[in-house]
Amino acid sequence: MRRVIFGGSFDPPTLAHLDMGLKLAERFDQTIVVPAYISPFKKGGAELDGSERELLLKKLFDGNDKITVSDEEIAAGGTSYSYMTAQKLYNPDDELYIAIGSDGLASLDKWARTDILAKIVTFYVVERPYFKVKQAELDNARKIFKVEIAPFVGKEGSSSLLRVAVAFGKSAEVVPPVVVEYIRNRGLYLDYDYIVSRYPEFDMKKSRAEHIYRTTKAAILLAKLNNVSTDKAIKAALYHDIGKYVSREKLENLGIAWTNEIEELPESCRHQLTGAAIANKCFGETDSDVLAAIATHTTGAKNMSALQKVIFAADYIEEGRDFDGLDKIRELTYDNLDEGVIAILKNTIAYLEASGQEIAPVTREACEYMTLNKENTNGNNDR
Repeated sequence: MRRVIFGGSFDPPTLAHLDMGLKLAERFDQTIVVPAYISPFKKGGAELDGSERELLLKKLFDGNDKITVSDEEIAAGGTSYSYMTAQKLYNPDDELYIAIGSDGLASLDKWARTDILAKIVTFYVVERPYFKVKQAELDNARKIFKVEIAPFVGKEGSSSLLRVAVAFGKSAEVVPPVVVEYIRNRGLYLDYDYIVSRYPEFDMKKSRAEHIYRTTKAAILLAKLNNVSTDKAIKAALYHDIGKYVSREKLENLGIAWTNEIEELPESCRHQLTGAAIANKCFGETDSDVLAAIATHTTGAKNMSALQKVIFAADYIEEGRDFDGLDKIRELTYDNLDEGVIAILKNTIAYLEASGQEIAPVTREACEYMTLNKENTNGNNDR
């Protein structure tokens, strides 16, 4: 009998979790869904308590007799370690697997009690979108463990994305209907509502808000791929176009000065500086990394931080944009952030030159700097 443990925080259960559970059930005799009491991979506590996550998972998989939702780790309390769960569920007459996402492959050797896991389980690696299985990581894992690669690709859908989706009223894109209703009734996952709910104050157009949502989705992925704080990436992305439609008069009424630095930028780029000022003055945002990412998202800059590159690139490659050559740039950017940013800078300069538009000097400087220093710049992940 082939049995697989599908563990995680499930805070909350998402459409990606549902998809993976059903696909595992097609390939194993028993899929054991195990919500963690406290995951060793999650910082901070869960927004839903253990009983709530267990209840939602049971509703999600109700009617599938090949899927069992176990309270093993919730009942045990404390930090949930896979080796302990595997030991309790192990039967020498069965083949026991643990399902993981491809983004966790590189850190398998850091799991607790690898010696026990190596003896009693096989890891079943499910490739996640944009997180390709790297041969070197697979080879290293197989030096310690038995590892199989799933013949399917999972879906994207994280708790970070849900928190953004909730702010935009789009939670149904990330979680199943039963979870949408539950979190709406409870008023949960409202982390970023304080930003999005105030967009009308800054004359935000609906189409621009949709662009911001898509940019934030891209920023979350790029942040995860490049070890950048997802919270900072989300905030910078949510603020990045907040100054787009705010007049000079309104800015001054808000107590924000129209500086020479703003005036000297091409008109289409000025909102990067006014946006950073609005984030600071009107929302109390003081994180210098976040403010810098907002303030360079249209022009780029020399020696950008990884967060600045993430926001600059996400704004360009978000899924709603469509023009010749973008698919290639998008793929390149998700594969290697620095190479993607260089391509975006070159493409932007070429487009502005061809259309006779003004080019900010800092954009040329950024392109020259990154092209000359691409071997040593931040953000290379070679995925």
